[in-house]
Amino acid sequence: MTDEPTTSEPSTHGEADTIAVSPKVLRDLRHDRRRRRLAGIEWFEALYRAYLTGGIGILVVLTLSSALGNHEVSADGLADVRRLAPAAIGIVVAVAMAIGLRSGSRGGPLALEKAEVRFVLLAPVDRRQALFVPALRQTRFAVFAGAVTGAIAGQLASRRLPGTIVPWAASGALAGALIGIAAMAAGYLACGVRLPRWVATTLAGLFVAWSVADLVGPVWSPFAAIGHLALWPLGLTWWALLAIPVVIALLIIGMALLGNVSLESAERRTALVGQLRFAVTVRDLRTVMVLRRQLIQEQHRTRPWFQLRRHPRGTIWRRDVHGVLRFPLVRLVRMAALTAIAAVALHYAYHSSPVAAIVAALALYLVGLDAVEPLSQEIDQADRADGIPMERGVVLVHHLPAPAVLLFGYAVFGGLVAFAIERTATAAGVIALSALPALWAAGAGAAISVAGEESEPTSNTNQLLPPEVAGMRIMFRAVWPIVVCCIGVLPVLAARGAHSRGQAPAAGAAQGAMGALVVVALTAVWVRYREDIKAWWHQMLREGQEESKRRSAQRTGT
Repeated sequence: MTDEPTTSEPSTHGEADTIAVSPKVLRDLRHDRRRRRLAGIEWFEALYRAYLTGGIGILVVLTLSSALGNHEVSADGLADVRRLAPAAIGIVVAVAMAIGLRSGSRGGPLALEKAEVRFVLLAPVDRRQALFVPALRQTRFAVFAGAVTGAIAGQLASRRLPGTIVPWAASGALAGALIGIAAMAAGYLACGVRLPRWVATTLAGLFVAWSVADLVGPVWSPFAAIGHLALWPLGLTWWALLAIPVVIALLIIGMALLGNVSLESAERRTALVGQLRFAVTVRDLRTVMVLRRQLIQEQHRTRPWFQLRRHPRGTIWRRDVHGVLRFPLVRLVRMAALTAIAAVALHYAYHSSPVAAIVAALALYLVGLDAVEPLSQEIDQADRADGIPMERGVVLVHHLPAPAVLLFGYAVFGGLVAFAIERTATAAGVIALSALPALWAAGAGAAISVAGEESEPTSNTNQLLPPEVAGMRIMFRAVWPIVVCCIGVLPVLAARGAHSRGQAPAAGAAQGAMGALVVVALTAVWVRYREDIKAWWHQMLREGQEESKRRSAQRTGT
């Protein structure tokens, strides 16, 4: 017997009759839609993607395992792990909940499909029941991703810390799953109560500051409870088990409040997320950044942070300086946080594992992408420079000084963070030689990424190249900016190598810094002459094709 739509009783206040749709109807419609979607999937391609993803994941885990080694830490190192690791993991928990809070205040963390927003949420269906299945599916994915990441981290920890791999992987998976649940719970709660953005940002900052205070001072933070669960192989902390019911209770409350979601925020988020996914599919990094800023509602200030007493000379330089001075606070704080993360990673790369330098390079790459905003604006609005009596390459080069000055300031900040970690004369010398090349190389990598994506309306190189060469070109364009960022952190690795050979670390850092600055200079030259290089390359390809056609015609004629 099927459930039929029922008509509710007329309201005693004279309201119009409403039709309540049974939840079973919605479940059947979603089941039919899922069945149709699965029918169009190429299973061979899906299995190949899963195989490729699994292979890459295994390769990354094996690489990290070999880089970390299997030598157990010393007694002092083990004491530091017991003392600092729970609070450090607590910072991860606080950051995850902060992200959830900020996402929930903007209508997230759910990103529904357009049909769900347009038809389901506007239908006479209980909104909480309509959103329960998508929320449960998203939470399930967050738990799975967190558990896998935590298990991998536990496996890596078992190679250096006392205990076997199974307890470490199990405790890491439990902690990772709880972190995923905490992030989703915070997002659902903020969305359910419609938390204002400034309140969510304030709470997020307080959570992170509280967990950082637990790491650097005698301040207890509840976020460290999940950290104690992750370190169970080193000793059981029974009170940390309270984190499990607390996190689950927060998730239940958050999902119970999903009926209060704002339709306007949900529709806006749905449209932006759909465009964002498409931009990621076509590897359009600039569009990804623009859509992400729209998604988090990151807007430039209407007025600069401070007024310049003397206006800079030069139209381009003045516009770029004013644009940098209008950066929102959230972007400046994000760049500072990423710079601090890079400083910590480079400290770890110098003293322990060189693989941490890759983490620093990726963090600085994100800093560089934010810093080259003046160049990105020029690329996005290329037609505005048509009236300037300058070559295109000269105009683009004039947009590089302002980001260079901004990155110089963050290089000073990152150097101070690194020196606060290790206050020695040797560290000061290495920091002074490596901080600026690392940030400028990150800016160079970002400039390559942004300028390399500029459209070419008159020609298409991919049509002139063989498919195999065109594929290699696309891969090179995606990988080369990150390679340039990795070159920027080579001074720290060169200092590490010099120290291991018994030489002065500053000498090795100086050699690495010279190489990084040469790459930065070559990047500026490439930005200047890239149009000429493209024109020459296209001409060569056309001449080659014409010569090939001429020879083919001669052979046919003979």
